[in-house]
Amino acid sequence: MDRRLSQFLAVAEAGNVSTAAELLNVSQPTVSVNIRRLEEAYSVQLFTRSSRGVQLTEFGKVLYEHVKVMAQLDEHAAAEIRILKASRQKAMRVGTGFAWWSLFMRDIVTTYRDHHAGVSLHVYMCSSLDGLRSLLSGDTACFVGTKVAKLNDNMGLVFEHLFSVEDVVFARSDHPLSGREIRLSDLRAYPRMDVAPFVNKHLGIIEHANFDPSLAALGQSQSGLFSTNSMTAGLDMLCDTDAFLVYPVACRPYFAEHGITMLDVSDRSREKIKIGIYRHADRKPDAHLHGILESIRSAAKVIPPGTLETG
Repeated sequence: MDRRLSQFLAVAEAGNVSTAAELLNVSQPTVSVNIRRLEEAYSVQLFTRSSRGVQLTEFGKVLYEHVKVMAQLDEHAAAEIRILKASRQKAMRVGTGFAWWSLFMRDIVTTYRDHHAGVSLHVYMCSSLDGLRSLLSGDTACFVGTKVAKLNDNMGLVFEHLFSVEDVVFARSDHPLSGREIRLSDLRAYPRMDVAPFVNKHLGIIEHANFDPSLAALGQSQSGLFSTNSMTAGLDMLCDTDAFLVYPVACRPYFAEHGITMLDVSDRSREKIKIGIYRHADRKPDAHLHGILESIRSAAKVIPPGTLETG
């Protein structure tokens, strides 16, 4: 990675130019000059300086998030090269949203593993925003999930649409709103559960920091918000509280097994969200990834329509 960016990262994390220079085994003036050149290159101030050290400015925080990803890419590339040199063994890493694991990705991964016993396989299950980060950092070769609105065009990712699905509202089976027809306004008395929260690490992936998840109207609950990046924890919290969750209807059978039911919201949006494959635009799939992608495409074509909509 570029030396100036490496030094910028060290200063940002140390909070002190002298400390960063010592850690990097370079002189303090060298680091200061390179930070100043970065600020000149971007025409912004990256740090505020005081007697106690330095702190990132708003501009510096944006650069820091991107440089962290670059550093991770560099580390992952070096690690993969070392592994390849040592064992010549291929590693396949794929990402998927929770909803698509039980619907078809589990079967695809099982079949792939049975036919490629000598290939290491890692499945990264996460939200779409975390999935995009995993792609950018080199942790995965592809990600199956929701199309992200306002995606930054500079990310170098392409989206291949597979199918569309309805988002519906879920809550525990004995929820006060369960078993009867309700309206969106009724949800405002209850907290909303978010299993794909937008956090600082997602800055830079999308064009605007004020990203609104799908069905933003449902997010205007007047009784607070519960959030977690774990579906297991999310389901537990749904069972333990009066919270509701907006999620693809395809998960209805799985949720039912855990005591979670679909609420009958008469005036909810019937607009479908797009589900597809994200991958790097400039990386040609190798034979292993090509096989995974073809299996995903084939599985998507035979999903029963009733699984993706309420009718």
